[in-house]
Amino acid sequence: MSSLDFDLDVQINNLEHEWRLVYDASIVARTEYQSLAANGSAAVAALDLAREKLERSESKKARILAKIERLEDNMLGHG
Repeated sequence: MSSLDFDLDVQINNLEHEWRLVYDASIVARTEYQSLAANGSAAVAALDLAREKLERSESKKARILAKIERLEDNMLGHG
């Protein structure tokens, strides 16, 4: 394995770790949002904030996954 491959592998591992953390946070955000949405007396502002938090975590997961895919393409010589 060349040093470039090793560096890409380390980057992918770091991104995968970051993705797992964001994935866990998105589960919490989704649970909070669904709980508020099911509560008929929840404040609209609280529901909006929970939805924004969920959307941010989902967006971050997608960005990290795209980075991982680009690195994997580079490792396979497709990039």
